[in-house]
Amino acid sequence: MSKSKNKRRRPSRPRTTSDAPPRPVQSPAELTVPTAGDPGPGDPVGNEGGQIQLLVGLIATGALDDHLGTLQAAISQRHRDCQRTASNQAAARLQIGDRVMLNHDVRPLYLHGATGTVTGWASHNVIVQLDNPTGRFTTGQLRCPPLALQRLPE
Repeated sequence: MSKSKNKRRRPSRPRTTSDAPPRPVQSPAELTVPTAGDPGPGDPVGNEGGQIQLLVGLIATGALDDHLGTLQAAISQRHRDCQRTASNQAAARLQIGDRVMLNHDVRPLYLHGATGTVTGWASHNVIVQLDNPTGRFTTGQLRCPPLALQRLPE
């Protein structure tokens, strides 16, 4: 006979993330575009911070609800482009024979801090020969993205 356990969920409690008071939400009528000669409060560099505040305010108040999909797609594409650029720059800094350490971005977690030598390339990934084979990597060879590696000083 099998016993089933009755798992009860605890009622969720609101989480507090900081001791700072919540920021007041402005209505769309209160949001204005600052001019170049009129930096907003706490915006010593000019218009950029004011534009961000305006955009975030419009999103928070729902004024841009009809365009959220477009905004999300544009932000996602820009994020992918930035990641691709960072990966290409990291790959350009690595050469065959370089000593590297696997950083916190690599999985499985037991590889964090493992060291090895770059032995080649497989498409956009770097082939690394580990100094000490570990876990499922019995040959000591693994492929990982360039952003998961930190070049060690010679």
